Amino acid sequence: MRSFWPRSTLGRTVLLLAVLLLGTQGAVYVLFHQYVLNPAAERFAEFLWQTDHALIAAGADHTAIGTLQWRSPQVLPGTPANNYFLRQSARYLARIAPGAALRVGPADAHTTWMWIRGDHHQPWLGLRVSPMEFGGRGFMFMRLGIIALCTLLGAWIIVRQINRPLARLAAEAPRIGRGDMPESLAPIGGPLEVRHLEQAITSMAKDLHRLHEERTLLLTGISHELRTPLSRLLLTLHLQDPDLLAEKAAMLVDVSEMDETIDKFLTLVRSGDEEKVIRVEVTDWVMEMAETGRERYGLEVQVEHAAEAVVLPPLRCRPLALERVFRNLFDNARRYGGGRLDIQIIRHRDSTEICLRDHGPGVPEGDIEAMNNGTLPRQSGHGSGIGLRICQRIMALHGGTLRFANARTGGLIAKLAFPDHGTVAPGLATNPF
Repeated sequence: MRSFWPRSTLGRTVLLLAVLLLGTQGAVYVLFHQYVLNPAAERFAEFLWQTDHALIAAGADHTAIGTLQWRSPQVLPGTPANNYFLRQSARYLARIAPGAALRVGPADAHTTWMWIRGDHHQPWLGLRVSPMEFGGRGFMFMRLGIIALCTLLGAWIIVRQINRPLARLAAEAPRIGRGDMPESLAPIGGPLEVRHLEQAITSMAKDLHRLHEERTLLLTGISHELRTPLSRLLLTLHLQDPDLLAEKAAMLVDVSEMDETIDKFLTLVRSGDEEKVIRVEVTDWVMEMAETGRERYGLEVQVEHAAEAVVLPPLRCRPLALERVFRNLFDNARRYGGGRLDIQIIRHRDSTEICLRDHGPGVPEGDIEAMNNGTLPRQSGHGSGIGLRICQRIMALHGGTLRFANARTGGLIAKLAFPDHGTVAPGLATNPF
């Protein structure tokens, strides 16, 4: 049985539809004969029997010619009925009275003779009627076959059209599972369930791709980022240097660097996914972060507020994760930006932008695009190492973006854009710095 069971959805659907169609057609065939033809044949038999008795009682002309013809009870005119309706009529006629019978023919091209007899002793009455063609069993099965063929052809076309998106999704599933997409995947379309399945598979592919990237980053970070300070520690332990205090200080610096690197990798993996989202006022948040930059990083921070006429909507954020972004930018400004930082709040039509500009040498123009994409493979300052990946991940978690640009008058600008999540507040957009 399994060898005849199709493997594809299209084949199984068409096979099930064929079984259903044949079953319903067979049921219609049986029910039509049982509840339509059989009662009609019974009534027709009663009509013929009553007609025969009525004509005999009325003394109809017993001639052998004309519209009504009579034959002796001993002869057998015509032949037995050869179609279902007349056979059933003859059967019901025999039930009404013993010896009653019905025969048909002979017939010419335009008329048919129907012979009836009320009992064994009554003569045969011949009635000339129009040809009664009800169609034989062959005609019935041929009609059912044509209906079944047309229905199956239509069902195959419809089912193929419905299953085409599912077939496309099945063809694309290996690529999605390998992580080659999902951004390159063209819309599958199709029924609602197929679109939901497509979205679920694409979402799982994104998660798998992210997990693969995180695993690669962790392995790369452990093998490269931590190798340098560990090598320095081992070298220091083997050196015969009388200046032990200086060596201990260097070892402490290396240990701190290792601890900071491990913390960055753990932050990249967590990215604040489980932190609760709250609403904060943009101005208050920026002022708090500026104070953190002054106290913890020793920066000279200047904050330029938005114009008084500009309405700043509340910012929906994960505070600890977003603080990590500012801390990374503060650390870069302390190391590479000359210790000075200017912060400006800019209101656009559908987003709020926070710009942080340091006063360092900036970065090469060739690295700007890689920094904006978070793909710079080596650390070259200004958050282009693992810290940059952390910042890009956290901003994506907030639905925002982090973009870098060299200032026209020197220094590097980091632009944090946060889209609105509610009603867009009116405002003016200005060019930073």
